Amino acid sequence: QYWTSRMFTKEVVGTANAIVGGWGNLGGGVTQLVMGSVLFPLFKTGMSSEMAWRTVSIVPAVIGFASGVAVFFISDDAPKGNYGELKKNGLMPEVSAAASFRSGALNLNTWVLFLQYGCCFGVEGTGT
Repeated sequence: QYWTSRMFTKEVVGTANAIVGGWGNLGGGVTQLVMGSVLFPLFKTGMSSEMAWRTVSIVPAVIGFASGVAVFFISDDAPKGNYGELKKNGLMPEVSAAASFRSGALNLNTWVLFLQYGCCFGVEGTGT
């Protein structure tokens, strides 16, 4: 959601993040269908279950790699353009990693989200 938070204005970022989250959940379901659709025909070829599962794992790897390459070449870093160009043209200030970390570490919102995530993950961990 970092990408959508950077790409959309504050008036619509909540809607954009909700849509992205929904599509992400849909992707998890579609993955189950696609993996099963590719896996079961491999059993019919006489392939062992271990080898079939390892072979079918290539499908999401290829799709993920292709998606990453497409995003890298097609998208911008931010709505105003790529960070390198913005810095070169003086439209974006140079900020050191230490200054950026300090700004985030001193932000109260960071610690509230840290605690919320820790509590949520702790509940997930005890349920398994």
